[in-house]
Amino acid sequence: MAPLTPKQNQYRILMILLFWTFLIVGAMFYSIPNPIIDVFNFVSAKIGYFQPLPQNIEKFYLDLAVAYMSCVAAVAYLISRDVLKNSNLTPVLIVGKTTSSLISLLSFFLYQRALLYLSNFVIDGSIVLIVLAFYLPVKKELRA
Repeated sequence: MAPLTPKQNQYRILMILLFWTFLIVGAMFYSIPNPIIDVFNFVSAKIGYFQPLPQNIEKFYLDLAVAYMSCVAAVAYLISRDVLKNSNLTPVLIVGKTTSSLISLLSFFLYQRALLYLSNFVIDGSIVLIVLAFYLPVKKELRA
């Protein structure tokens, strides 16, 4: 692999961090979905504004969520392995996280004022902004 500029190396490190984060969170979604919901319901009750979410009894959508987390983890991993060659995969990550963020916001307003929906909107939306902040300078360097 060719030597990386400081911006490219920072982007590589971000992708390594995101890879591990997506992998761990995906594993948590699968292994302890109800305790995660319980924590958000507990905080919601303390705040007093948000509605609680029911326990997760349907595993089909949980399976889809874990599959999605595996995909975004794989994209982050591939980018981290070779930023120069694979940074073109970044839009896939951005589309996935933007969609996740906006669907959560939509669910918050259309279905239930749950803290978990609002939190996912903020977290995934923040990931999109962070990735863009690191990616756009790298993209500019690669075009030059």
